[in-house]
Amino acid sequence: MAGKSASLLTKTQRNRIQNDFAELNEAKKHRDQQRIRERIKSGFLDFQLLADYPDHQLALMFEDVPDDELREALADTTILVERLREQSNIEREELIKEVRANVESYSNSGTDTKTLGRIDLRTTGEIRRQTENELTERFEPGRWDKRSNSLMRLGIGASILVVVGNLLYPTESTGLVQPILRPLLSAAVLILLISAIGWILINAAQGLKYSVLPFLAALSNDPKRAMRGTLTKLVKNPWKTIRESWNDL
Repeated sequence: MAGKSASLLTKTQRNRIQNDFAELNEAKKHRDQQRIRERIKSGFLDFQLLADYPDHQLALMFEDVPDDELREALADTTILVERLREQSNIEREELIKEVRANVESYSNSGTDTKTLGRIDLRTTGEIRRQTENELTERFEPGRWDKRSNSLMRLGIGASILVVVGNLLYPTESTGLVQPILRPLLSAAVLILLISAIGWILINAAQGLKYSVLPFLAALSNDPKRAMRGTLTKLVKNPWKTIRESWNDL
């Protein structure tokens, strides 16, 4: 019959930590605390041997542990690691660099360690740069947005010329400026029409791509859910829904 597996702490030590050493006098309390520190330090340093432990052994190690219990244990372990880092005044960026170097070394020398390649730790600077890039990609106008804005500005400029020209045309009594205004007004009207048609077509295509087609796809997959989601948005906050639809255009 197999004996019970050894633990980082003995059963007595776990009980005394949970009870905050309440049943011991100061001398015995300090003695047990020192023993616990030594056991934890020795066990913690053993992780240097386990960092590149085979994946299948890690899988078998916790196969009988429920996912929620393992998740809670990993969370507490992460807290302890971060506390030790803070206590030792080790910068997180320095630690991440050390982790990356060790991961590369272990990946090159070990076998059955595919999980090492999935470790993704990023420094504060890297997270900030990634966030900035994502925000830039999200809010920076795309190629067709820029073209749409250019057409809108062109149309506004042409409409101003049309208004000013129509104001000047009847007030000009010498007849010298009118021959010049006629082709200018015609060109301005033509530019206004072309820019307006182009702006409408671009925004209609964008609305079709980003609003109508996704809705039709959702409608074909689950009609009741798609209609219920749309009606719910309209009932709860109609102005917000209309504004979002306008922004999509």
